Amino acid sequence: MATRRLMKTENRSEAATAAVKTATAILDFPFSVFWTANDGVLRAEAISEPLREYVAVPEDPGQVMQHERGSWLWAHYERDETQTVLVDEEKAASDAPLHGGIVVPLSGHGLLTAGTDVKAEPTEREAQLADILGKNVLSTLDRIEREQELKRQRDNLDLLNQIVRHDLTNHLQTISGRAELLRDQCSGDAIEHVDGIQESSQAATELLETAGNLASVMQQTEWETEPVALGPVLSSVIEDITATYTDAQVTVPDALPSAQVEADELLSSVFRNVLTNAIQHNDSATPSVVVDVTDDGDVLQVTVADNGPGIPDEQKRTVFERGKKRPNSAGTGVGLYLVRTLVDAYGGDVWVEDNEPTGAVVGLALQKATDDA
Repeated sequence: MATRRLMKTENRSEAATAAVKTATAILDFPFSVFWTANDGVLRAEAISEPLREYVAVPEDPGQVMQHERGSWLWAHYERDETQTVLVDEEKAASDAPLHGGIVVPLSGHGLLTAGTDVKAEPTEREAQLADILGKNVLSTLDRIEREQELKRQRDNLDLLNQIVRHDLTNHLQTISGRAELLRDQCSGDAIEHVDGIQESSQAATELLETAGNLASVMQQTEWETEPVALGPVLSSVIEDITATYTDAQVTVPDALPSAQVEADELLSSVFRNVLTNAIQHNDSATPSVVVDVTDDGDVLQVTVADNGPGIPDEQKRTVFERGKKRPNSAGTGVGLYLVRTLVDAYGGDVWVEDNEPTGAVVGLALQKATDDA
């Protein structure tokens, strides 16, 4: 039980306290200390309860309990192996009646010591137990260090993501707005160039949003879904898509279901990427997209059918993989990869099949929320 508590600690301070408690409980040695090694000094970071009455500053034992480089305890720390010792009371960093002890170095993290007032050297069995505990403590400290480093990296990535998305989106909106102003002053081929600027600006904006969402997904360590009403999300995305792609024909059901599905705030990105792909990679004079929703009991199935060139059979299974994309696409392939990643996280499924007489159908199966009425 004590070891399990140690392995569940979330920071160094908790691990130090748990290590001391575990050492005291397992070895039945009353005087246990976790020492931090820093700047050539071992300082007590956590001490056992029985030791507190012998320390002048029990709430901050590191103020008085120290061993500098060159001391007997520092020498044991540098040897980097578990050892049993007999301690001269004059060498102790506290007034505790310390005689026998076990020293367990913890690599660069510090040192764990367990002491007793029994005037005898600890047994080999006690040393073995302390060594096993030391390995668990070291593993825990390494794990905490890795997790903290990953958190720092995720925080930095999140900050970079926010800055890039905010600034670049503003610049792209400015480019698109100024291109629209130029249209009134242009004629002939120049208008085509203005249209090209606006199309590229729109594509870059969509890619930026997709990349930002993908960055958010990549930062997730644990995924938690929540009930999300599918109808309003899908309706909002379709409204945005039809306003952006005015040349496309988007057909939707007369009424969308009110049921909720297991998802999160990125569900809209799933629909937006599927619909955008259906329109952008469509070679028809008038891109046509038909959206349908079917209630299959525990699942809501959303299909997006287009009249484009379709997707070859050999690419139907790979089009959702990272870096893969639809035939003759100039895109990056991250949009459908994001779709697959999110739908998998929601516990759903996504696939591609042929449309008749031409085109592709992307199907999405989303789990209904368990608390849906």
